[in-house]
Amino acid sequence: MRRKPQVARREASRPDPGDAESPCVPRRLRLAALLVLAFLCAPASAKDGRFQAQLAYVDDGDTLHVRDLGGRMRVVRLAFIDAPEHGQPHGDAARAALKHFVSAGWLTVDWRGRDKYGRYVAVVWASSPDMSCAGRRDCPRNLDVAHALVAGGHAWWYRRYARDSQAPAAQAAFEYDESEARRRGIGLWQDPEAVPPWAWRRSHPRHAD
Repeated sequence: MRRKPQVARREASRPDPGDAESPCVPRRLRLAALLVLAFLCAPASAKDGRFQAQLAYVDDGDTLHVRDLGGRMRVVRLAFIDAPEHGQPHGDAARAALKHFVSAGWLTVDWRGRDKYGRYVAVVWASSPDMSCAGRRDCPRNLDVAHALVAGGHAWWYRRYARDSQAPAAQAAFEYDESEARRRGIGLWQDPEAVPPWAWRRSHPRHAD
């Protein structure tokens, strides 16, 4: 029997700029150091980060709109997966599955970058819908939403992008659960001729990724 790989959640760390206020350093140099630190830290904060948010609405099987704690609306594209598009077979079912997995409302968004449409490409964590505390802001968020979609047969693992940026343990878990969903014939895998979204988009150019 194959043993199912496990995915361990890791907390993001933040760099410590250190103490730039040493009295042994001239004020002019301290100011210059602070300016350099601000310049160096800006790109890191612009390329990735984490924020808490509340669900606004689900667009399709891998895209959702959320409102962060400051009230700002953000569009989030789930990282490492690709779900059927609007108008594609199983597209409506994939959207319904995503709505179910984020139905508790409160989300943690670990974003890795922004795509050409300005969306936050992210790993999204939600409270499992069957948890007794689901819906409360303080409820633990233990569900990797993208992984749940792949395991349920509602999305493809996006190998093309995952190979270079997804943790090896997570790659093993996504690959295993996709193969299990395919073997069991659940979700989109009920159709043995299911067409991946990236191939479907080539013949339907009006549909964006």
